[in-house]
Amino acid sequence: MESKIDGMGQRIRSWRKDQGIKGYELAQQLNISSGSLSEIERGKNLPSASTLASIHLNTDLSVGYVLTGQLPGKTPIASQSLIVEVDDKVFRVILKRKNKQSSTAR
Repeated sequence: MESKIDGMGQRIRSWRKDQGIKGYELAQQLNISSGSLSEIERGKNLPSASTLASIHLNTDLSVGYVLTGQLPGKTPIASQSLIVEVDDKVFRVILKRKNKQSSTAR
């Protein structure tokens, strides 16, 4: 069974094709090489944090969907949910399992 993370490239490719965008065109929008995009889409490499940031800034593709496969507006299943934190200073993406019991009081 494929994990949520393993399907990231497939979700990017599917979105790109649905939009009628050529690979080299999306690569230019994301400021990466066509070869890098191809490796991401084929699951050979995961997108870097800066590539995810470029997706967010330059397309209407949901980074949450890319990372988790969860469509926007759908209620996530707690045991499969991921919390994504983007540190804008170093563009670091940290994937964490969501705690079943989290406290918001500080």
